[in-house]
Amino acid sequence: MSLQFERVDVLIIGAGLAAVTVALHLPRTLNVLLVSKHEVTSANSDLAQGGIASSYLEPSSVDHERDTLVASKLAAVPDRVYTLVEEGRTAIQELERFGVVFDRDATGYAVGREGAHGMNRIFHVGGDETGRHVMATLRRQLPDNVTVMEHVLIDALTKSDGHVSGATGFNGETRLHVQAGAVVLATGGIGGLIDWTSNCRSVTGDGLVLAGAVGARLTNLSRIQFHPTLLAVDSPHLVTEALRGAGATLVDMSGNHVMGQHSLGSLAPRDEVARVLTNHVGPVYLDTSRVERLDERFPKLVATCDAHGIDIQRIPVRPGLHFHMGGVDVDAYGRTTVAGLYAVGEVADTGVHGMNRLASNSLLECWVFGKRVAAAMAVEEKPFTVNETTAFEVSTDLFGRYRQQIGEWLTISPQLGKIVSFLENTQQLPRTKHVTRQLSEQTLSLEAARLLARAMMRTEDGYEQDRFARTADGIST
Repeated sequence: MSLQFERVDVLIIGAGLAAVTVALHLPRTLNVLLVSKHEVTSANSDLAQGGIASSYLEPSSVDHERDTLVASKLAAVPDRVYTLVEEGRTAIQELERFGVVFDRDATGYAVGREGAHGMNRIFHVGGDETGRHVMATLRRQLPDNVTVMEHVLIDALTKSDGHVSGATGFNGETRLHVQAGAVVLATGGIGGLIDWTSNCRSVTGDGLVLAGAVGARLTNLSRIQFHPTLLAVDSPHLVTEALRGAGATLVDMSGNHVMGQHSLGSLAPRDEVARVLTNHVGPVYLDTSRVERLDERFPKLVATCDAHGIDIQRIPVRPGLHFHMGGVDVDAYGRTTVAGLYAVGEVADTGVHGMNRLASNSLLECWVFGKRVAAAMAVEEKPFTVNETTAFEVSTDLFGRYRQQIGEWLTISPQLGKIVSFLENTQQLPRTKHVTRQLSEQTLSLEAARLLARAMMRTEDGYEQDRFARTADGIST
């Protein structure tokens, strides 16, 4: 097998807003390599519809801070939330300096409202295609010291003297070794592990596996958010929460308000709406009859509904996997517990989301903490030593069956028995030294799913944990 070798100062794994933000703010004197598993646009940031939350137009960040903490079920870390919302007050101006043009109306910025926000503070670009427009603009601003490589799968990090020294993987089908003075994980979340999700299919928890394998601490992995409104058709499409902020309501077949008993109605926190809709008997629709200028404000949604023959006034919806609040444990500057390794964006557990992420805080998190990672970056070249790489020897058909199993338990109401079955079935999978890109990609997905499954097991009662421990010796936690 042919081998490609690269030596850089900083390796950034990922191509979404978190990755690009770091790259934009690193010193131009550093040689930076940014790699994407598929095309650079295959990132959840490009799919973001809702926008970017910021208290830029408010007297202070106090209300945004309160809304974030309340939505988190008071499980977020207060000082990290303060950092997010206070530094996020300048994010709109900063993005504008990079060329981002936010939507405006006759009164100024056309800010919207989403679930659990006490006021309108969501900034949009191009209506419900904020992510696509923001990412296209920022990627054009990447400086010459940043090299972007697409179709690169990173399957392992290398470590020397307790310090991360680079990574191995595949560039296409060619084996790739990258020596780096620092590595940034910006690989996104876990949603691509299953089919019914708002996430890109390629976002499969790789960063969790990479970090865990070199000893980085992983925290709160069982904290998973389900979005209430994915289009209820054969293939999932996110229906932005901004639609409810603009006046749409969740109704049943008879037109009754499904969230009528909640004080915030259809704009209740995501986790609460998603659970009500999951338990609801019968179909649920978004009634958009009160939404003004719908075609202008939500062009992507209108086009999607037209393509599926759906009445835009009555949109069928159902919950789906959306966001991972847990991840790689980091400090306030994205530093992990392993020297030379940083994490930012959804792969990181920054502490700002707690049990439930407040709508449109994700892009803000990428920007605020991406800048902090860049500011704290320390580059230290270490010897590059590669360990033997192996992968699960799993056929495509068998992997497909395991993926189906993951979809059965990675739900808003996980069933313990199905989690146990998956872990037991995948515990003794054979490994091979004849590693291909496909085997590596499948292995990362299965190992990420096993991390999540074990985290969910730890939330169950002690008896069940003990019962599982007796049947799964050797599984690390």
